Amino acid sequence: MEKKTQILLINILLRPALIFAGIMCIWYFLAVSNFIGYISSLNYVWVFAGVFLVIIAVLFNFLLSIFIKTKKIIKIICVILIISFSLPLVVIESLIFINARSHKYENAEYIIILGAGLYRGAPSLTLLRRINAAINYSNENPDVKIIVSGGTGEGQRTSEAAAMARVLLNNGINADRIIIEDKSSSTYENLKFSGELISDLNKKIVISSSEFHLFRAKIIAKKLGYNDVGVLASRTPGILLPNYYMREYFAILKTIFFD
Repeated sequence: MEKKTQILLINILLRPALIFAGIMCIWYFLAVSNFIGYISSLNYVWVFAGVFLVIIAVLFNFLLSIFIKTKKIIKIICVILIISFSLPLVVIESLIFINARSHKYENAEYIIILGAGLYRGAPSLTLLRRINAAINYSNENPDVKIIVSGGTGEGQRTSEAAAMARVLLNNGINADRIIIEDKSSSTYENLKFSGELISDLNKKIVISSSEFHLFRAKIIAKKLGYNDVGVLASRTPGILLPNYYMREYFAILKTIFFD
């Protein structure tokens, strides 16, 4: 196939694909914002990604011509860089998916509910689902102690832990079963500070969190010395999963290299 024909085919196939992907990223940002009822600054990454893809599509011919004229070694370096970014992404996202289920969660002495933000002083949809999973578990295990873990976020007057405790009390959980950890501001601190409230990390402990969050939670728990830990998955609405899965990728990289 002649080089001009190859370039034409690449242009015909890739340029519309880039524009479509860019539009879908922007649409996804709007869809997520509409679903949760407010605009989160963390979700703007989809807008930036969409605009970036559209710009690449507009400049596609120019960028392609530059790429064709570059030396072979530079092309090889570009391919290596793309693979270096893509391979860890595929591996980590696969591990998140594989670990997105409840595991080894029977007969715990403690259950830790990891914080997930408040909206207007009340638990966010994600956090409420984590709480409900813990309530169902505690109803089946009446002796389990419940640690609600989460501090006071920026612009909030109450801590996530206090908001979680209110939901538990309103659902018939006795106050003497609830342990409040209200200083943490991250998953690492959730588990670190909660562990300090438990007399022995050899006891059976279950972590209640969203399915996309369980892989990272288990990594952190192991780093902090939890010896007998299980996980209880709460389900996330499908429309939010791409957003959370992408955010988890970067959070896991941070956990691996910095926590």
